[in-house]
Amino acid sequence: MLKVKRLEEISTCYHGDQLEKMAFFQRMDEVEKVECILEESSSEQDSRSGKSEAKEQVCSHPGLKEAAPDKVKRTAPATDEAWSPPAPFDHRIVTAKQAAVNSFYTVSRTEILGGGRFGQVHKCEEKATGLKLAAKIIKTRGMKDKDEVKNEINVMNQLDHVNLIQLYDAFESKNDIVLVMEYVDGGELFDRIVDDNYNLTELDTILFIRQICEGVRHMHQMYILHLDLKPENILCVSRDTKQIKIIDFGLARRYKPREKLKVNFGTPEFLAPEVVNYDFVSFSTDMWSVGVITYMLLSGLSPFLGDNDAETLNNILACRWDLEDEEFQDISEEARGFISKILIKEKSWRISASEALKHPWLSDHKLHSRLSAQKRKNCCSDAQDLVAK
Repeated sequence: MLKVKRLEEISTCYHGDQLEKMAFFQRMDEVEKVECILEESSSEQDSRSGKSEAKEQVCSHPGLKEAAPDKVKRTAPATDEAWSPPAPFDHRIVTAKQAAVNSFYTVSRTEILGGGRFGQVHKCEEKATGLKLAAKIIKTRGMKDKDEVKNEINVMNQLDHVNLIQLYDAFESKNDIVLVMEYVDGGELFDRIVDDNYNLTELDTILFIRQICEGVRHMHQMYILHLDLKPENILCVSRDTKQIKIIDFGLARRYKPREKLKVNFGTPEFLAPEVVNYDFVSFSTDMWSVGVITYMLLSGLSPFLGDNDAETLNNILACRWDLEDEEFQDISEEARGFISKILIKEKSWRISASEALKHPWLSDHKLHSRLSAQKRKNCCSDAQDLVAK
């Protein structure tokens, strides 16, 4: 295993409402002490979870008819740091306009928020309202490229959740398509993993992973697979909070259980064994990536990263990972158990997003209180050491 590094995307084809309405981790003071308070609305939670589990069972049985997924309302308790704020606009159904984006938005050429295989994301502002947004400018060389971006638009039109970035507008021209989206300025989750000055605790990781699982559960309820979950595709809402939103649905696919789906793309470190083997993918393919992200957040290590892509893919196929590094010595047994239920080669044995949210690591308030107390103790100890120096 190697230390996390900046990731490069490659294409690989290897032939050889209120879900679980809980108050969670209130902010305490300027050293970001976190107190855990879990309040369960049991009747509504059981009803929602039951529907979700039934839906996932239907998906695994090709002989059964697909159930219509529930609409998930974007609601967030006002005092709860673990719940991201909704977008500053209502969910929209967007169709790409045959018009120039500059007619409606002022797109900054200097404030570049990010970039990747698709192009670049720029900060922008709607001329009519002054609303700050993000413009994802995607170069399209032909109809195939345009169809892929329109698939991304169709996917985002179906996803209305606080932990999933929201689409506001879209524009199509001869050489590119511009997606205008919700703007957040907290940077990538990846940056927090590799920042030596940022103390990422187990309690922080619980907060991040819980939100990721909430977003993934909604995607799966809508029969959408993300297929490129990684820390670089998870944005923090601001630099001072631990609220996140999942981004980049460029590789996402509509999942139809009766139509077996195979893919040969993704980022090597996060590919599930079935993707490496060019086998059928499903909801559990996304969950594998959640397991890898959890491992990285807890340790700063990448579980399958080799010296090159071929070694990385071989490590994935062998499901070769462990929790023996010194970075895991203070990690709870619940965290170890959580990873062990996801990083499983046989995809049918991995827990679902709904089951992950019920796992003690994400749901046991006694565990969270214990971790919170430990964090306060560590903060006080660090403060005393600073004064002594």
